[in-house]
Amino acid sequence: MNRTRLLAAAVPPLLAAALCAAAAGAPTASAADPAAKPPVPHCVASDGFDFNAVFHVRERIIAPPPTCRVTLAKERWVRATFGWSTAVDAASAVYPPGYKPLRPGIAPIEDFNAKFVSATYVHDIGTPQERTFTFKKKEVLRTGLFTSDGFPYSAPVSPPFKALSVGTHTSTVFVTLSAEHCDGVAPDREADCLPAGTIRFSGDDTFEVQARPADVKHPARLPR
Repeated sequence: MNRTRLLAAAVPPLLAAALCAAAAGAPTASAADPAAKPPVPHCVASDGFDFNAVFHVRERIIAPPPTCRVTLAKERWVRATFGWSTAVDAASAVYPPGYKPLRPGIAPIEDFNAKFVSATYVHDIGTPQERTFTFKKKEVLRTGLFTSDGFPYSAPVSPPFKALSVGTHTSTVFVTLSAEHCDGVAPDREADCLPAGTIRFSGDDTFEVQARPADVKHPARLPR
């Protein structure tokens, strides 16, 4: 399937400016409260898309960008992916032969939202440590979003997960649709449609859980 359009999703300039201003005017953790935990680093793609800001997530995010592949021990984390974008509206939608949306006149993004059933997150797929979590649409699907070039999109964003053990892990995302969905951008079923049922929505994104500095034990000193 073709998801290149999703990479164009970015924080709008006004939102980006507001975020920078807020960051500049906010007191640091040490100035406000020496005991307060510092804010977690945001997951920001190379095009400026700030996953934390757009999805309103306070926890550290694991996502496709290579800069978003680290969490710390004992730290809850959230799994996000690039979303699914569609044609702007029903009038401009172009579908493959024989395909019909859920009902006449429905916008392609609303068709996707209506057919979205759930998202499944698999930690360490194919290993003895594999664990699977499934969440219904109302728990994960973020809607009402637009790419920087005006295409509407929706994205599954998990609830926070408990911390995993220190080391290398993988996270794989699947979504379940009640019926076939086509995005209305082009009449290419392979590139622009998602089949009914459960499908893989991401790669096996690898990430690291690192020990916190305070958790790292210093090696015993050798006698002189």
